Amino acid sequence: MKIITVTLVSCLLVGAYAGCGSGDSSSLPYGGTYQPGSSSGSGGSSGSSSGTTSDSGSPPAEAGKPPMTLQTALTQFANCMSLTSFTDSSANGAAASDIAMAQTTRYGDCNACHNAGDGGFWASWGTVAGQDMTQMMFQQTQQFPYITKWVTGTVDTSGNFKDLAPSNSIANKAALAAQCMPGTPCHPKFQLDPTVVAAINAFVTNTITAWHAGTCGTATPPPVDGGTD
Repeated sequence: MKIITVTLVSCLLVGAYAGCGSGDSSSLPYGGTYQPGSSSGSGGSSGSSSGTTSDSGSPPAEAGKPPMTLQTALTQFANCMSLTSFTDSSANGAAASDIAMAQTTRYGDCNACHNAGDGGFWASWGTVAGQDMTQMMFQQTQQFPYITKWVTGTVDTSGNFKDLAPSNSIANKAALAAQCMPGTPCHPKFQLDPTVVAAINAFVTNTITAWHAGTCGTATPPPVDGGTD
């Protein structure tokens, strides 16, 4: 009788941790692996939609593939970016890259503070030691966190990634700086040319359109060259 009681108690104690000999880890709480973009904690199935529905405009996840995540979408968006479009001023009278030359009221142009990615924004132009700094700005803008100053992600009602949209971060920063009260720490006020705003919007929108259409190349963006803070 004592042997039976000890065996039963041992089974209950072990069962609290291992399902009492079930051998199935899926029966354990939180036994699965977490998949970004999924509302389920089980690695066996996502338990939810990919978050990219057919009416959202973004490419839906294929059967058997993990759902689209913001990280994946930003990587694909970066591959869709074109240096030619980034520096093209024919449509708006200014290019998206011209933001690097926007003048602050006291500290020179954006390049003066952001030519190494300070504040999570990369803005550079001209030539330094033979290096084309506009091309450098483009390459760095393809990388996180700099890319988020240009484009951001949206989510569906379940909180899953849905699509990419213009972040409007640069224009928002200019508006906040303009409202800064004296003595308050904030970004320096800077002059944002409407033609540059139009060029930035066109560049981001056209790149998103190309991403949606699946017409982009597959080249891997260059590695980050520092500057994060």
